[in-house]
Amino acid sequence: MPGHNRAENPLDTGIRRQLLHQLSLIGVTSAGFLVLFDLVHAVSAGFGGGIAVVNALLVWRCSRRDSQTPERTPQQSLAAIYICVIQRFVFAALLFAFGLGVLELKPFALLAGFIVGQLVMVIIGTQQLKQK
Repeated sequence: MPGHNRAENPLDTGIRRQLLHQLSLIGVTSAGFLVLFDLVHAVSAGFGGGIAVVNALLVWRCSRRDSQTPERTPQQSLAAIYICVIQRFVFAALLFAFGLGVLELKPFALLAGFIVGQLVMVIIGTQQLKQK
């Protein structure tokens, strides 16, 4: 937008950094499965990591929405958190079902990719808490 000077939001910077780390580690994990097994295992690991990325984007969306409505009561904030958790669970479950049932991906590789992607979320989240 011309003339629009938007300050860099720490939330946006954090999610970009997290996504970069997630995608890097998911790529390394997929490459490892490609070297050790085959292309199907590598794709399965990448798909599992993609589920973790979708999960991270949902957390970012919920956090951003919550930060834009500071007038919420504690009960409303708690309800928003529960809704976000349910959305993340449902999306992850549907993506796992799609990957395993429809695409017939390799379960171990899919789960490994997901765990690697989620691990990045945990590590970066822990680092952010230590900084506060």
